[in-house]
Amino acid sequence: MKMHKMKYVMMVAAAMVLAGCSMGGNKKLYYWGDNSETVYQHMKSDGEPLGKQIDEMTKYFKKAQSKKQNVAPGAHAHMGLLMIDSGNTDEAIEHFEQEKQLFPESGVFMDFLLKNARGGQL
Repeated sequence: MKMHKMKYVMMVAAAMVLAGCSMGGNKKLYYWGDNSETVYQHMKSDGEPLGKQIDEMTKYFKKAQSKKQNVAPGAHAHMGLLMIDSGNTDEAIEHFEQEKQLFPESGVFMDFLLKNARGGQL
């Protein structure tokens, strides 16, 4: 009788694990959209004009929000770099801090960018 009960418990546990895996399994962790294309354009010496790249990233953030998905790692850092290039240091700092908050593993690099954006002070 004990063995039968143990089999039953194991089967229920397995069913619960499988049900948990199937729930929400199709939802993506991050919204990527055109993020990689925008980063590529920034890296190209003859890429899209800076204003257009900023517009594309702004659209990216809005699409992620409308889809109720998280932005991809590096998205805020990239927008911060675009803001630095456009002379908007305050907005750049906001994006670097947001990146650091969302992805703590980027903290060392974000601290470096924040220090540079603030003129050598963290």
